[in-house]
Amino acid sequence: MTIATVPTARDLDPYDGIPVGLIDDLPDVGGDATTTRRAGLGNSFDRVQSALQGWLRHWEPLELPAFTPVRDVMPDDDRGRSSLKAAPTRADGSVRLTASLYDPPKHDADRGPLAWSRNWASAAVLPPARESGRLFYRFSVSSRLVLDGQASLSLVSTSVNFGVVADAAKQSPFQAPGFATPIVRPLVGVQARAEVDAQASQVFEGSIAVRQGETPAMAFVIGTDVLFEDGWVRLHEGSSTWVGPAEPGASGTVEFRYAPAAVLRVIGHLEDPHTFD
Repeated sequence: MTIATVPTARDLDPYDGIPVGLIDDLPDVGGDATTTRRAGLGNSFDRVQSALQGWLRHWEPLELPAFTPVRDVMPDDDRGRSSLKAAPTRADGSVRLTASLYDPPKHDADRGPLAWSRNWASAAVLPPARESGRLFYRFSVSSRLVLDGQASLSLVSTSVNFGVVADAAKQSPFQAPGFATPIVRPLVGVQARAEVDAQASQVFEGSIAVRQGETPAMAFVIGTDVLFEDGWVRLHEGSSTWVGPAEPGASGTVEFRYAPAAVLRVIGHLEDPHTFD
């Protein structure tokens, strides 16, 4: 067994930066029964950690106004306007549809399939940015189609377009770059067969740079398209497309948060690797 010798304070080289004289003057702890726990160590990191965790968890809710009909394309005959119906919209981020379609066997080979295409829009303005930085946002898009039918052609699709701008006073979110292309097509070409219940959902997150005092805005357009020929199709209650929060919760709400530029700079420094010479 080897016993290592621990050097005394006098054995240490004073040029190592160790104040040998002060160590010699430390009181004998064993002989002082009145010694109490020292104070003045400063605040612990718990407060910083708690504040950061709370900030990271917190998202502000933004309620979307009820969707408004903005586009309605239908066949020219009398069946067009009455066939693809939408329930009165509410401020819950949803568009609800029903349909009862019938197309008898054709005697005119040039007539082609029947088509419906409808869109509803909603836009919301966010609170002004208190500081320059980035606006972060997140939301989910979901769609459900409850169908049955029998036809030579029956395709039902849903879509959602989305746009966000940094300042509603300067630009409409409906004019945001890329708005014309759907952010998602939740259900595409669903065929009407016996007892079809198709569902899809997807979460989106993004951000945009903002300046202090700017007022961002978001816009959504929900679309439903039907292509149908020779037969019958029913779109039942429960069929809808809706926008909601990223986490499970009531539809009609998207989430946002501002991150000041100063905070983003600190995070950028934390991501740099620590190197030592």
